[in-house]
Amino acid sequence: MHGKDVVLDGVSMRFGDFTAVQPTDLTIEAGEFFSILGPSGCGKTTILRIISGFLDPTAGDVRIGGDTMTGIRPNARPTALIFQNLALFPLMSVWENVAFGLEARGIAKATRRERAEELLAMVALDGQGEKKPTELSGGQRQRVAIARALAVEPSVLLLDEPLSALDLKLRQHMRAELKELQRKTGVTFIYITHDQGEALTMSDRVAVMNRGVIEQVASSDEIYSQPATPFVASFVGEQNVFRGRLTAVNGEVAEVETAHGTLRGQPRNGVAAGDDVMIFVRPERVGLSRAGAAEARDNRLPATIERRDLEGPFVNLHCRAGETSLMIHLPNSGESGPDLAGEAELGFQIADAVVMPAGDLARD
Repeated sequence: MHGKDVVLDGVSMRFGDFTAVQPTDLTIEAGEFFSILGPSGCGKTTILRIISGFLDPTAGDVRIGGDTMTGIRPNARPTALIFQNLALFPLMSVWENVAFGLEARGIAKATRRERAEELLAMVALDGQGEKKPTELSGGQRQRVAIARALAVEPSVLLLDEPLSALDLKLRQHMRAELKELQRKTGVTFIYITHDQGEALTMSDRVAVMNRGVIEQVASSDEIYSQPATPFVASFVGEQNVFRGRLTAVNGEVAEVETAHGTLRGQPRNGVAAGDDVMIFVRPERVGLSRAGAAEARDNRLPATIERRDLEGPFVNLHCRAGETSLMIHLPNSGESGPDLAGEAELGFQIADAVVMPAGDLARD
């Protein structure tokens, strides 16, 4: 098996008066684990169905490995699609489920069985071929669906929120398995999800989508640390947000007049003096000082610690500075114990603050 690149050239999709996908140009490299991340209704599954051939785009062209897919039926494309509900056949054995696509292609039974057993071994289900899907766990059924998709030797595997029905620990385990399987096969994976943890953990690159528009395509690290828009900044991970008016830009430092005084951060997207802007700071980048013993941080503001939430090795402190709610993310240490409350001084560095034009924030 080997992957092929996927190119969307001006692809858009309308349903009556509703535009589900705005005109989109996108290139997914051969052998890449690529995720499309966004909230429900943003258009990500529509893109997946256009690539698979279950939908014809209103405009534009899809090319896989340099070949146009216009007029090519789903079963004739070098793709395989794994649905959210897996759609395994309950009355067939596991190996028959895996070999189903091979049977449809006229492959002899002995060859089908041999290939199915090879794939079951690849997904760590050796010896499970005679069982029915109902006899397997949720994670095992997930692996059967993957083996079935790989049986037809696709160049591109399309996955539509395949882990959403699993519990948290199993989802985390399957993330690692999927990434390892993708590396082993070399197949191009295009993964649809609303779960930022899945996208950031598994992907070589991530596209963040909102209202039919892909707002940013980048590596997981870049998406998290250098978001391109307020939506991306607020949808991927937690953020502290300050609003204000930009008063000056000096090189890589933007000064913003806010309700908390002047705060400084790194300018993005061509912000200029006079613009209404937002400052984004990750909770783990905010420091905490007590009793006025401020550390050497570029930005400082007084706040009140209102609540402490324990998450095992981490602690979230919910604070208020004037009318602004803030969060600090700390390691669970003696200094972040249950007695932590009251007045404090918060601070963050210029390098940890992103300043960009005011815009819409994510709602979920």
